[in-house]
Parts: sequence; C-alpha cells; structure tokens
Amino acid sequence: MIEIIKVMTVIRKISVRKISVIVILLLFLSVLSIPAIAAGGNGGSDGSDGAGSGGSGGDGSGGESAGNAGGGTGSSGPQGPETQLLQEEQERRQQEIIDQPGVQINQQDQDQTQGRTNVDTADESTRADLLRQRDRDLFLQQVSLQEQNLSQVQDQEQAQVDIALYALSISGNVTGSSGPDLTLLAKEVASSFAAAIQAEQQIRTRSSLSRMLFGGDREAAGLLIHYADQNQQHIREMEQLVANCSDCDPQVRVMLEQQFTILSQEQNRITVVGQQEQGERGLFGWLFG
Repeated sequence: MIEIIKVMTVIRKISVRKISVIVILLLFLSVLSIPAIAAGGNGGSDGSDGAGSGGSGGDGSGGESAGNAGGGTGSSGPQGPETQLLQEEQERRQQEIIDQPGVQINQQDQDQTQGRTNVDTADESTRADLLRQRDRDLFLQQVSLQEQNLSQVQDQEQAQVDIALYALSISGNVTGSSGPDLTLLAKEVASSFAAAIQAEQQIRTRSSLSRMLFGGDREAAGLLIHYADQNQQHIREMEQLVANCSDCDPQVRVMLEQQFTILSQEQNRITVVGQQEQGERGLFGWLFG
C-alpha cells in the first residue's frame, strides 16, 4: 500500500511537471503568435480596403487566419456589404472631385471666351464709331472750306448750288450703304446741271432783235425743262436713299437734306426760265410754231 502511494505521488509529480511544461510551452507559443496575428490583421485590413496585396499574412498560416478574420487575403478576398458600400461611396466622391474641377474649368474657359468675344465686339464697335466720326468731321470740314471759298462770289444763288453739288459728290463715306448710289446720282445731277447752265446761257445771250422777231429759243428752253425734270427725279431718289440710311450720322443727314432743298429750288427756277422762253413768240414766231 505504501508503495502504491509512493508510485501515485511520483506520477502526480510527473504530471504536475508535465502540465507546467505544457502551460509554459503554451504561453511561449502565445507570445510568439501575437506578431503573426498582428501581421495577419494588417493583411485583413488591406483586404477589406481592397487596395492591398494581402500584406505579410499571405505567407504564413497565422497571417492567413488573421487575414481571413480581417475580411480577406488581399484584393481577391471577399468583401462585406459595409465594405462594398464604403468603397462605392469613396469612388463616387472621387469621381465628383474629378468631374467638378473639369466643369469649373470648362465654365471658366467659356466665360473667358465670352468675355474675349464681348471685348472684341466692343472694340470693333468702338473702332467703327471712331471711323464714322472721323469721316463725318472731315466731310463737314471740306464742305465748310468750300463755303468759305465761294463766300465772295457775286452770284450767291449759283454758289449755293455749287456747294450742294460738291457736298453730294463727296458724301459717299458718310452715308453708309447708300453712299455708292447717292454719289452716282449726284454725279448725274451735276452733269445734267452743267448742260442746263449752257442752255440757259444760250437763252440769255439771244439777241433782242431775234427775240422780237422770232421769239424765244425753243430748243434751249426745251433742254432746260428736260434737265430740270430729270434732276428733280434724281433728287427725289437721293432723298429716299438718305431717309433709308440707317447708319447715317444725324448731323450729316440734316446737312444733306438742306442741299436737296437747294437743288430742288434750282430745278424749279430752271423750269420757269424754260417755260418763259417758250412763251416768247415774236412777230414771226407763228411761222415756226
């Protein structure tokens, strides 16, 4: 019996020692496994983010267990619903960040382009206004200079007509789109007016004896009436051109209208002269009637 008790005591001591050794080994293994678990946790974290390569836990079994516990081993590991939602939200925010500056830049470029267009348009409009003002001032200056040159002429009525014809002949630069037609008509009026002056001069130089015997110069009188009617038609056309000139300077418009009045009055005078000359019959005028 005593021997049995001794044997059991020895066995118990041996068991206690073994248990102690086992506990010590377990504690030792636990201490060693903590870094591996930490490394595996990193791999799991990388796997959950979907951006890592599995970390260091991809090589060891402890790393794999920790990586699997963390939600996956690298980018190929399975993702949970919350992780997927977070990733989609992150991608959406990144897309907004990428897209928004582009919209701002495009809008800014559009604003700058529009700004440059407005500036260019404003510059062109200002330049056109300056050119019109320059042409207007030059036109009025030339007409004024012509008036000064003819201010000492004895026949002021004829001088006024000459000034009117001169003003119309140089009005092309101040009457916009109406300028070419206006100057062409003014040239025709000036040409027929010169012929009318010659016809009138022929009437005035007719001798008193011829007038008394044969009456007035019917041919010259007919030319006067013809030229006057033709010029009146041209004057009305020029008045219409100036009235429809949307880009004519108001000061130029008023001045040209005054010239039309002068020319129209002159055509009326020429018509009267021609009619009076036709009325001169003379003593033997009936022979040639």
